[in-house]
Amino acid sequence: MTTTNRPPFIPFNEHCAVRIYRRNLPHWRQDGATYFVTFRLGDSVPRKVLDQWEYEKQHWLHARGIHVTGGDWQSQLQTLPEPDQEQFHKHFNRLFHAALDHGHGECHLKDERCLATVREKLLENDADCYHLGDFVIMPNHVHLLLVPSPGKELERILKAIKGAASRQCNQHLGRSGQFWQPDSYDHIVRKLEQLFHFRQYINDNPGKAGVDLPPEALYHAEWMDAWFS
Repeated sequence: MTTTNRPPFIPFNEHCAVRIYRRNLPHWRQDGATYFVTFRLGDSVPRKVLDQWEYEKQHWLHARGIHVTGGDWQSQLQTLPEPDQEQFHKHFNRLFHAALDHGHGECHLKDERCLATVREKLLENDADCYHLGDFVIMPNHVHLLLVPSPGKELERILKAIKGAASRQCNQHLGRSGQFWQPDSYDHIVRKLEQLFHFRQYINDNPGKAGVDLPPEALYHAEWMDAWFS
């Protein structure tokens, strides 16, 4: 893994083209951007928690004239004033990450073989298909920073990493079926101050969640330090 020819930090530019990729969630894409990504195990958030989120989301949107049933609420959300949009995303993102830190589900990533596999797959194409920043492998989810290489799409990168890791982890555990939740959460890093926050969040996540992790579960990308010098 080389540390040369790393990209410069490119902040989000609201005046440049943005591609929006949709699955269950809208995902914004911009060339050269750095992404904070979270992907999780399939059983990491219980149904009752998801139902509560849905109830709260519908109530919040309804109070602002947006009806979820039978409509594209994501597009309607973007018509709200920017402070309202920020409030929505901050509130529900906080709920999402707090639920993950409760350690629901079987937490397969506590298995040392699965942890090693996920780490290996994250690092496998670093400095080739993408430039990998800091990451943490929690018992039921993964947080990471990543810059796709030119011509590479984030969703394809994540699909390849998750697909290869799930096959090996299922073999390790003697199980079959869904390993990861199909959709991932990703957020374009808008500026260096926000990048610093995400790096701190990744580093502090085990302690705040009250989880003891082995050293190999945490990774600090030294090449990214140069962005702050």
